[in-house]
Amino acid sequence: MARPVPRTTYCPACRALRGVRIVGHTTVAGTPLDLARCADTSCELIWAIRPATHTT
Repeated sequence: MARPVPRTTYCPACRALRGVRIVGHTTVAGTPLDLARCADTSCELIWAIRPATHTT
């Protein structure tokens, strides 16, 4: 099984760039979203973000 690509984004609770783990997927009003969890153990906020686009 392939390891997921690490992802960094702005955490609204920490107010800083943090590593995130994608923990789920959802659709809101027809728009696909990823559910991200902050990697900081003191935060662990889960919020919806746009899916990453992979470029080669």
